Amino acid sequence: MRKDVLERAVLRALHGKELHGYAIQRELTSAGFNVEVGNLYRVLRSMEVQGQVRSRWSESHRGPRKRVYAVGPEGRRQQEIMLRDAIFTILQEYADYLTAHVAPQTEDLEGTIVVVTSPFFDPVRQTVLRRISSRLVRGRLYLVKPPQVAFESDHRKVTVLDGSHLHIPIQDGTATGVIFNDIPSGPEMEKALDEATRVLDPEGWLSIATLFPTRPSEDPAPLTVYLFRLMATLFGNIPSVDPEELERHLRERFRSVHRVTLADESIFNAWDLRVRPPPPPVQEPRRPVRPPATRPK
Repeated sequence: MRKDVLERAVLRALHGKELHGYAIQRELTSAGFNVEVGNLYRVLRSMEVQGQVRSRWSESHRGPRKRVYAVGPEGRRQQEIMLRDAIFTILQEYADYLTAHVAPQTEDLEGTIVVVTSPFFDPVRQTVLRRISSRLVRGRLYLVKPPQVAFESDHRKVTVLDGSHLHIPIQDGTATGVIFNDIPSGPEMEKALDEATRVLDPEGWLSIATLFPTRPSEDPAPLTVYLFRLMATLFGNIPSVDPEELERHLRERFRSVHRVTLADESIFNAWDLRVRPPPPPVQEPRRPVRPPATRPK
């Protein structure tokens, strides 16, 4: 067994507790590792030198004292790295899931694709953006983000613009597809949908990935729910909407609407636009009124 693999297994066995050598061996055996005691103690001594574990003598009323081990400062740092790596792996898998259900189910995308994000532009949605841009064989991808969101793209086909769900700086009827990362709730939901249909080509499509509130009867413990709460802690509040209300508004604007649900996330894909919202009335500038000419006396 590789030494680094055994070290990580020891840190997992010691998480939040003190154990003596034989107890560590039992924990490793129960986790599927076959480790000789002599090899384990050599690894423990090496880890203690590195600061990954610390040890002390523990007195026992039933026999001789025993050396017990606990996680040291360097070990706690390694545990944090292990946790981040595990979360990153799960989030990457989740990003693959979102990418598979957002936008048309074709290998290649063409045309003008507009991705609109809220301030909650987490690593998952950034990864989805990169995956979608890699599928774009012809055309351009625009990321519309709030001004306070800092993001620079290294992809030559991606243009970053400041805007919002209520203001997409794209010309009318020019977008092949629009992707909403989240969507405002309440009265602003309809305004955002109207803005999306404004920029869409009549044969274009709209995808929306949004959270909806967990119902009281649902199990609050699934891993995806935990990850959403963790990401909310790291990146701020996540906008959530009523999925039934959103689907109703989509069906008012599109003839075809498809919905996929995973834990607290709903993905809506809509196409076949019914009607385009009327443009806001344009007020003609008033001509200045010239004062009547006066005859000289």
